[in-house]
Amino acid sequence: MRDQPQGDLRGLKALVGILGVLIVIGTAVVIGTVIHRLYARSDAPSMAPLAVPAAPALPAGVVAPSLAPGEHIAGIAAAGGRIAVWVSGPHGDRLLLIDPASGQTSVLLRTAP
Repeated sequence: MRDQPQGDLRGLKALVGILGVLIVIGTAVVIGTVIHRLYARSDAPSMAPLAVPAAPALPAGVVAPSLAPGEHIAGIAAAGGRIAVWVSGPHGDRLLLIDPASGQTSVLLRTAP
C-alpha cells in the first residue's frame, strides 16, 4: 500500500468533493421544494355542496320496484344492457333485472327462505 504514489489520491479527493457538492445541492432542492409546497396557493375545490340533478321520472305505466319490510339489496351488477339487483330478505332471495332505458323490471329468479 505504501508503494503507491500520493498523486493517485487526487482523483479520489476530487470525486469526493464533487459528490459532496451534489449532496448539498440536492438537499437544498428538496428543502426548497417542501417550503414552496407548504406556502403555495391551494387550488383545491371549495367544500360547498354541489347541486344534485333530480332523478329522471319513470315512463308512464312503469312502477318502480320496492323492497318489502326486512328486505335489503345484497348486490348489484351489470348484465348486458340491464342491471341485475340481488334482493335478500326473510322470505327468500330474488334476482331482479331492470332495464334502465325503459324502467321495466322483471324477476329472473326467486328462492325460498
